[in-house]
Amino acid sequence: MPTERELRNIELVKRWADTWNNAVDRMVDEFYAPDCVTVNMRTGAATRGREQLRHLEHAMLAFEGTRRMELTRIVAMGDVVAAQMDAIWGPQRSKACVFLTFNDDGQIVLDNSYGEDPSGASTPGSDSFIVHASA
Repeated sequence: MPTERELRNIELVKRWADTWNNAVDRMVDEFYAPDCVTVNMRTGAATRGREQLRHLEHAMLAFEGTRRMELTRIVAMGDVVAAQMDAIWGPQRSKACVFLTFNDDGQIVLDNSYGEDPSGASTPGSDSFIVHASA
């Protein structure tokens, strides 16, 4: 049986996904802690803090403004939530997964994402690469 904290975190992930689809600046400001770290687990590229994350998200939106995610499964254990999803970038659909770690205030402090980034914004060597911090 999930704990109250796990149930809270599951609901936060559902709202997080909605803002990723519809209001990326709100997602960054409302769901991520000021000192958050996000890591593209495929490439090792990382952002530190909200402003680096915002810059990355804006680059992805500039590449494909209609990107979407559809959550397919959510599993919570304590402060960590694993979410599987279908990631939709224009005509491209792929499977993705993220592990989100929440703090006591219900903000994401660590985002480990596994999935394609067709924009190249988080892919070292890509002409579009903008993430210069490393994990």
